[in-house]
Amino acid sequence: MRISIQFVLARAAGFAVCGLLSLAATAQTYAGGQKPKDLPSDSASMGIAEQMADLLSVAKDSGEVLLLWAQIKSGKREAVPDLIALARDGNPRAQNVVGYMFDNGEGVQADPKKAVSYFKAAAEKFPLAKYNLGVMTLYGRGTKQDEVQAMQLFRDSAISAGIEQACVQLALYHLKKNELDDALKWANEGSNRGSVKSFYLLGRVLYQQQKFAEAATWLQKAAAASEPNAPAVISMMYRDGKGLGKSPTMGAAWWLIYTSYSRKQTGNQLAGVQSFHLNEEEQRRAIAFANNWLSTHGVERKVDYRKTLLQAK
Repeated sequence: MRISIQFVLARAAGFAVCGLLSLAATAQTYAGGQKPKDLPSDSASMGIAEQMADLLSVAKDSGEVLLLWAQIKSGKREAVPDLIALARDGNPRAQNVVGYMFDNGEGVQADPKKAVSYFKAAAEKFPLAKYNLGVMTLYGRGTKQDEVQAMQLFRDSAISAGIEQACVQLALYHLKKNELDDALKWANEGSNRGSVKSFYLLGRVLYQQQKFAEAATWLQKAAAASEPNAPAVISMMYRDGKGLGKSPTMGAAWWLIYTSYSRKQTGNQLAGVQSFHLNEEEQRRAIAFANNWLSTHGVERKVDYRKTLLQAK
């Protein structure tokens, strides 16, 4: 960890030196044939130097936080006060990490109110902290529950930093309120960032908008990534012949896949298959398809949207 941080700092320093050398070379070239008014000003040189200094400072601060967090995760509890000291000194990355620690009880005793205070301190400069503050506000953890305020925080973090979990939260919110255009917008934003949950939400919204062919594309993409809810909608589409060719056998197969993913539905497997009115051969094919699918597709790593984040994906 120490080597990688030093490498980052060295690279940043190298960029700073290269930038200043380039500026000096440019000034010498211009001095050979142009009027003094065309030469780079001292203030311009200072501006570049200040930017390089800022870059070095950010790299150093981030490196310190990452190093201390790695030490905490390896069991060095003496690093906790140092990280908290960085947060109190105004380091926004440290503030987000400390907020995460207090929310999840990692390295410290869980204290949602302290978590909220650190997320608030970091929110203006660190978009992930704004997302985390939104999570705390949505579920009323350490602060008053306020769904509208939470959505504004999610919106700000999605726009400023493209945080995919924020896009999912917004899509779910607007879908719940049946605001399909807004739900579609945020599901699309999340899908552009590779969110499997967003693939499903995009397909579901398109299905509700009766854009069945487009819906099928996104739902199949979600299912291929083992999203557990997509198979239920695909099953209905095969059953009804909407967006996919009507096939009771395939409808039953996808229902079996869905119930295998969803533990709550395991008791409904037989009843669900019987509702497709298949003969014995069709049942055999449906079961074979489902078994083959399940054997070649893993189980999606579940994302708990109630949890705050240490880092964006």
